[in-house]
Amino acid sequence: MFGAIIRALLYICGLAICYYLILWVLGMIGIALPHMVVTILGVMLVLVAILILYQLFSPWLTGYQWFPQRRPPPPR
Repeated sequence: MFGAIIRALLYICGLAICYYLILWVLGMIGIALPHMVVTILGVMLVLVAILILYQLFSPWLTGYQWFPQRRPPPPR
């Protein structure tokens, strides 16, 4: 469980870094996004982060497992 929490936090941090990196690169090459577009993209980022955390803490409610549990070893 602890490993799944760390993995989820890494996914969320990776999403945030990609978001700010894309905004920074667009700003450096001269493409200025309107404030409302940046805000909407930020809200989408937060919704994806909430979805990741929701699927982490309630895996029995979703059919797709982002963080699969390790299988027990086969009996001998």
